[in-house]
Amino acid sequence: MLEQNGVQTVMQQDKDAVNILAGDFNDKTKLPMLCAHYDIVPESSGANDNLASVAILVRLLTTCRCRAVFLDGEESGHTGAKLFCARASRSRIECIVVLDVCGYGNCIAYWIRHGRFCRFFRKLTAGGMKKKYHLLSLPFLPESDDQVLVSLGRPLMRMSVLPECDAQALRSLETYPEYMASLQELAASLEVCKTIHGGPLDDPDIVMPESMENVYRSLQEAFN
Repeated sequence: MLEQNGVQTVMQQDKDAVNILAGDFNDKTKLPMLCAHYDIVPESSGANDNLASVAILVRLLTTCRCRAVFLDGEESGHTGAKLFCARASRSRIECIVVLDVCGYGNCIAYWIRHGRFCRFFRKLTAGGMKKKYHLLSLPFLPESDDQVLVSLGRPLMRMSVLPECDAQALRSLETYPEYMASLQELAASLEVCKTIHGGPLDDPDIVMPESMENVYRSLQEAFN
């Protein structure tokens, strides 16, 4: 699909992972970098975890001036993210946006792990954008490759899509930190958790095109 749309790709691999770098990584221009893991839990469809995010990135590459990395091994120790960090040229990365679990729900949950004054992040999280795309800042999102990629020291944001009830349940932990000890129990009860890691709702039929469209349009507006 990338080649059909004229997007340059390069394979990056070692014994543990095979990443796909999309865009011109030889160009020394500093650009935003988008990331999504393409590996899935064995015996699952991987529809929401994480092929919905992969599809969003493919489309963004054809409409925005950015680069992307499709990462391997997120489900097995973040091996692809570790490989990329070992070989990445930090000077060519303006910021990093990690998409994971972006196909089910009506609320875009994000967390800026580093670099909140990045111009793209400021634009994306401005009041008008938050209202338009239903964006909500949440620090308690399911584990993803952002925890490794943050070591690059570049501005980094994580984005996921959640049902409103899940987002509000997680947000309550900020208001009532005494319940932090129950985080794992709460996370297991979230509706979205049934759509990831091979859960019972991990099926292409549950993926919501409007959820993916919302993520795509918010990032397209921020980057253009």
